[in-house]
Amino acid sequence: MKKKLGLAVGLVVYLCLIYLISVLEKGDANANIKSLTDALWYTIVTLTTVGYGDFYPVTPLGKIAGLFVILGSLGVIGFFIGEISSRINIYMEKKKTGFFGTDFENHYVIIGWSEFGRKVADQVFPAGHKIAFVTNSKNDLELIKDLYQHDQCFGMFADYNNMQAYDKVNILKSKAVFVNFIEDTETLVFVLNLKKAFPNLNIIVNCSNPNLKETLINTGINHVVSRSEVASRMVASYLFEPHVAEYTEDLISTSIRQDDQDIQQFKITEDNPYLGKSYIDAFVEMKKNLNVILIGLVIGNKVNKNPKDDQILEKGQYMIIISCGSDKKVIEETFGVQEGI
Repeated sequence: MKKKLGLAVGLVVYLCLIYLISVLEKGDANANIKSLTDALWYTIVTLTTVGYGDFYPVTPLGKIAGLFVILGSLGVIGFFIGEISSRINIYMEKKKTGFFGTDFENHYVIIGWSEFGRKVADQVFPAGHKIAFVTNSKNDLELIKDLYQHDQCFGMFADYNNMQAYDKVNILKSKAVFVNFIEDTETLVFVLNLKKAFPNLNIIVNCSNPNLKETLINTGINHVVSRSEVASRMVASYLFEPHVAEYTEDLISTSIRQDDQDIQQFKITEDNPYLGKSYIDAFVEMKKNLNVILIGLVIGNKVNKNPKDDQILEKGQYMIIISCGSDKKVIEETFGVQEGI
């Protein structure tokens, strides 16, 4: 408000000086400023520092008024340069913090940043998927952008409780949302609010306390991962069947090298060549033609780890397969879809 008032006062003073110069100069026989338009031209040329010299005050009072125009021009130029610089800085800061949002679709959203979230992202990016990160720390946002400087990543600084901010990460068009908070109680409260604002989201959370897993599931969350449970199972497996544990750990990691093995899931679409075939026929043909092993199906959001031989592969189901990293491109071209949900 003060800036606008100061600008208005300065404009009035400037117009008064223009009028005063025209009045003071037009009565002198040697003057070259003989009208209001001449005075206006003189002040514009002075303001822009062009200085043609075709118009200038010759009377003593006119020169004094002209001096104020010159000094005022410096102030006006400084004001406009400062204002333009300020607006550019504000724009760049907003862009840096993700204020303008992203047009990502069929991507993943990770809300909350930690070392655990980083490890999750490191598995998702190599699979060719996009991730939109939301964090309430500008330091974490800087770290995210330093780690993932590519067009698959978008970062946004926001208050977690501002549900309108999630429209900027196109959350309704995301494949899944991973809520990555440290405190389980914070996760619970946040998810309840998120589900209220966006009821149909596919939400995955991690929890520290296994006793809260059932409570979180009851909120309508699609998947709850207890880090301690997963870690304890892997440790136990390493204790009495270490080679199985090594094999399992390798399979649940995203293929990075060409010879990596990976468990993947692909949605069955109308373009899938195995649509309508029995499980056993698809199993044999996939192994023979694509060098992949069909190990299960997802039917009605439920994982069937050992389908019957005559189970028909239907549109909308998911195939779970084991494949090699070198075969991924061929597999995606054959199935007509990208890996994941």
